[in-house]
Order: sequence, then structure tokens, then C-alpha cells
Amino acid sequence: MKNLLLSLVIVFSFSGAAIAQEAHCFTNEMYQQAIRNNPDALRNQQQLEDFTAHYISSHPQEMSVQRTGTVIYIIPVVFHVIHNYGPENISEEQILDAIRIMNEDYSKLNADTIDIIPQFQSIAADCQIEFRLANIDPNGNCTNGIDRIVSPLTYLADDNSKLNPWPNNKYLNIWVVNSLANTGAAAYAYYPGVANPAVDGVISRHNYVGSIGTSSVSGSRTLTHESGHCLNLAHVWGNNNQPGVACGDDNVSDTPITMGWTSCNLQGSICNPPIIENVQNYMEYSFCENMFTLGQKARMHAALNSAISGRNNLWSAANLAATGTDGSPVQVCAPVADFNSFSQLVCAPATIAFNDLSWNGHPTTWSWDFPGGNPSTSTDSAPLVQYTVAGTYDVTLTVGNSAGTNSMTKTGFIRVAGDPIDTIPFFQDFETANSFPGSDGYVINPDNGQTWIRVSNAGYSGTSSIRCNNYSNVAGQVDDWVTPSFDFSNLTQPSISFWVANARRNSTSNDELKVWASSNCGQSWIPRWTKAGAALSTVGVVSTSFIPNQPSHWRQETVSLNSFALKPKVNFKFSNISDRGNNTYIDDINITGTFVSVDEIDDIHLGMALYPNPTSAATTIQFLLSREQDVSLNVNDLTGRLVANISKGELAGGLHEFPLLITTPGIYLVDLVVGGNHHIRKLIVSGN
Repeated sequence: MKNLLLSLVIVFSFSGAAIAQEAHCFTNEMYQQAIRNNPDALRNQQQLEDFTAHYISSHPQEMSVQRTGTVIYIIPVVFHVIHNYGPENISEEQILDAIRIMNEDYSKLNADTIDIIPQFQSIAADCQIEFRLANIDPNGNCTNGIDRIVSPLTYLADDNSKLNPWPNNKYLNIWVVNSLANTGAAAYAYYPGVANPAVDGVISRHNYVGSIGTSSVSGSRTLTHESGHCLNLAHVWGNNNQPGVACGDDNVSDTPITMGWTSCNLQGSICNPPIIENVQNYMEYSFCENMFTLGQKARMHAALNSAISGRNNLWSAANLAATGTDGSPVQVCAPVADFNSFSQLVCAPATIAFNDLSWNGHPTTWSWDFPGGNPSTSTDSAPLVQYTVAGTYDVTLTVGNSAGTNSMTKTGFIRVAGDPIDTIPFFQDFETANSFPGSDGYVINPDNGQTWIRVSNAGYSGTSSIRCNNYSNVAGQVDDWVTPSFDFSNLTQPSISFWVANARRNSTSNDELKVWASSNCGQSWIPRWTKAGAALSTVGVVSTSFIPNQPSHWRQETVSLNSFALKPKVNFKFSNISDRGNNTYIDDINITGTFVSVDEIDDIHLGMALYPNPTSAATTIQFLLSREQDVSLNVNDLTGRLVANISKGELAGGLHEFPLLITTPGIYLVDLVVGGNHHIRKLIVSGN
């Protein structure tokens, strides 16, 4: 007998436009983790190997013909789409495309079987396995086989992201996520009997599901490969995730021993020349997979006839009836209401486009309620609504079809920004109870767990500050505090400073803090500052929940905001990205800049200013161009004599600053010519 399969978790990745997987590094770690979590794993695998050997020896017909008299093995499937309203919330059409590809591959109906090389044409298998989306859920309710769950666990996903698992002896669970914790991976699966039933199945990045939508043809065989692992197939080179390292075996009699391939060498023969290796196998990492072998078919059939992980119940007549996959007419399901909008943070007045994201059943009617909006109600599937008054507004959607109706209300879903704060310089030390989150500020806490709060037991200049509790937070969780808006319309050289305190829980903790700025009421954010891990820490490693109780525990950070000079509304966002390390505190936020009078500002598109003015010698000339323009910038004295030619020629759109040093006291005229128009400012140079 060939070597027993001991690798518990198969993880792989794709790069470029080809199916070349390279996710080596987590195999051993995941294997050890699975052994620790499930002491029965090795025993289950050995029992399955013994059963497989007996099954294959007693069913020789499976190795000798393309299609046996065996019934088609029908496997009910549920896709759990874990999303945060991003691209990972893939369409029903993309999921149906993925099922189509899986079924073509397992039935040898894929068009590229014509490319199978002659050495393997005779053993390329119709596996007689069919995957069907469930039509009845575990509670007996109507389903289209797609379960959509909003959760930040879609990012850097792992087994903890496998939300709402359906019984693994009744359904093949496939979870779709935005990204995986092992960032080089596309997907992973477990062998039968290895995993806790709650995580048994496949988890895949959204762009490796099907061939349309967010995915592509190059990644479309991912679920074919992964479901093979669920049916007890190893990589053709053996029980590891390191192709090309050593010749290995997959416990299948008709797949030649191979090192594994990450390129499509159809005549590849390394391990036992001149025997050609099965580079085109779905369990390879080559660029051209298009077949299973008869031996792999027999091995999968053995897994489907074994009680290990209940695979033998998946295709039973009773289970097919219970899951609605027995060929009975497909039920029409009532929709589950959901929606989103292009933006939720706007400056008044604004028009917002809403889109229906309802699932489970296709709606035929829509009823929207928009308190504070115009219109206030709508029956369109994708309405446009105008908001003119600052405030926070709820939105409700009710959808229906012949099977029923469903409603969803999102409280405080739309935020229309109010007037900016004019009192700059601005200082906030959080010593008063109403200082946080501020009159027009707010906290974004997507998991309703630990987030930014005001605390009164730690502060740099007093006794209070704001804190994000990373010590008790969920790893990967993002929590934001969005400040009220500030008026920078006559402010140059703006900056924001703050005091931060953070500790690392251990030497690998990597909590992160980011500061963003927005000049369009939060519709888009520009990163201004970020630090993580050791760079963020102010005290090193603290193993207990950190409280900064002395001034040396704090560090001041200052961030330039020149690109936001002369903007009428500027908001800031403090983002905490938890690694479940230790706590982060913020105190004494200070926003400053140089004010210029209305006379010194031509208009918001030019924003010409001199600072300081008057000056003893040095000043800075600042102006803002809305686009690339021809510019000349000169300095003359009161007689018209040219004192300095600073710039001449085309300048790109954006903020420009030029230093000017004049040592002779007097009055000078700074002449900025843009598009043939002169913009003149008076500069006073005083003696020392």
C-alpha cells in the first residue's frame, strides 16, 4: 500500500493568469493545529484508508470502465458568502457558473478534454458525481443554496470565518470570503474525518469561484480541486504542499509518481523516466488541469460510501429529499431583504443611489422608506434620493414575490454632514463627557464589539483620553472614529498633532493605527499617517491590559495637512486595526495652521497666500491650481523693478509652495500670472 495520507489541510494559491499554486508555508502549521484540535483525526484517516483499499478491491469495475452501473452521486451544496458589501458579495450568476464548471469537470464534460494527451485519454474519468445547490435548508426552509452573511471576518479569513455551517453530513459547505489569513492562498479544504464538523468543507477567495464576475477562467478550477480534497484526494505528488521538491505518491494506482508541476510540461517525466507524469490532473498545480483518473474516481467513490464525516449520507435518497436536491421541482423562495448605497457619508445637498441586494429569492416588488429624503418613499428597485438637511437617517426596504415578503431597516444608515467647526486652532483633551465622539462625530463599530470609547483613567495632560481595547478585541477587526468637520477654507500650512500610547502584548503583536483625512464629508479618504507593531508601541511589551499611567508612556505625533489647505470641510478618521495585541490610546488632539484674510485669497480654486506676512526676511508663496496651467511668478518692488523671477512655465494641478527670501526691508508686490490673469499680493518685509 502506498504511503498513508497524513496532511490534514491543503492550501494553495494562484498567481497571474495561470493556476500556479504556491502556498507552502502553512501546511505543517495547519496539520499540527488540526492534530491538536482533533485527536481522532489520524485514527479516522487510517480507518478511511482501510475502507478505501477494501472498497476498490471489491469494486474492480470502477477501474476498468468510464461509466459504471453505479448511480450518480449527487452532493447537496451550500455557498456561505461572507461579505462586507464589497466585491466578495458575488452574484448568484457567478455561483451558478462555479457549479456548472464543477459538474462539467466531474462528469468529463469539460470542453478541454480534447487536450488530454494520449497517454491518459483511456483513464480520464467521468466521476459520476454531481453537485446541486440545496433547495431546503437545515430548518426545512426554502433556500436557493446561497447563504449571505455580513461580517468583517471576510477579511483575512480562517476557520473562525466559517459562519453558520450547515450539517456536513447533509451538505458540502463552501465559504466565500474576501481574503484569507494566509495571504498567498486562494482556498483550502479538509480531508474527511480530519476537521471539526463545523469547519468541514471548502473556504475560497471570491475571485477563485467560477469564471465570471470577480473571478476568471484561470482560477475557475479551484473548487474542482478543493472538492477533490473533501472527497479524500491528495495532490498527485503526495501529502504536502511543495510541488517540485521530491517525488511523491498520492495513494492512487494510475497517477504516476511525480514531484508535482507548476508549469504545463505535457511530456514531463522526472521521477520514473520514460513514464510520462499526469501534469493535466485537477490535483496538480500546473497551468492546464483538465482530468481526474479512474483511480481517483474510485477513491472518491470510496469516500462517498464511508461513514467517515458522514459522506455516505450526502447522496442518500433521504438526504436528497431533505435538502431539495432529489430532482423535485425547485421551490420559489421568498426573498431576504438587503440593500446598500453608493455612499453613506455625504455633504448636503447630495443625491444618493440605492441598490437592492436582496437574496434567497428574486424580488418582484420593492417598497422603500427614506425619512428625511426626497422622495420619502419609492417602489423602484434602484431609487435616487436627495438629502438637503444635515442629520442621520434610517432607510427601510421591503421586498416581496409570490412566496412572501421581508423587510430590513438600517438605523442611521445615511449621514449628512453638518456645518464645520470654525474654532481653529482646535484642541481636544477629552476631559468632558460630551467631548467624544463630538457633536457631529461618530464611531464605526461593525462587529458591535470592543471599539473606541472615552476613558477617565488615563490621559496625557489630564485624566481622560479615548481608547481602543485591542487586548480584548477580535484580531483583524477595524474600528473607526470619524471626527466632526473643520473649516480650512482660509487656512494654510494646516497640521494635526496628537499624543498616542500603545503597548504590544508580545513581540509579534501588530496592532495598527491609521489617520485619514477627507475633504468630501467622508465619501473618500486619503491616508495621512500610519504606524503598527513596534513602530506604534510607546512602551514595548506589556502582557497585561495596558494603561498608560505616566507621561513617558505617551508619544506626540504630528501630521502635515498641506494638501487640505483652503478646503471648506475636512474630516479625520482614526482607524484601529486590531491584532488582539494591547490597548491604544489617543489624547490632546491639536489642529493648527496659518490663517489668511479673505483679501489674501483670490478664490478657492487659486487660493494664493503669503505666510508669514509681514515678515522679517523669509516667506512662503502658496497657491492652488485646479489643473495644469501656464504660470509665471515674479516679485517686484514698488517702482516696478523685477526683484526675483521665481517660476515660469507649466505647473501641474494641485498645491504649490515657493520659498522667498528678501533681506532688504520694504514693500513688494508678488505677481502670479495664471492663464494671462494677474493675481497680485502685497508683501511687507520689516527690519530685524
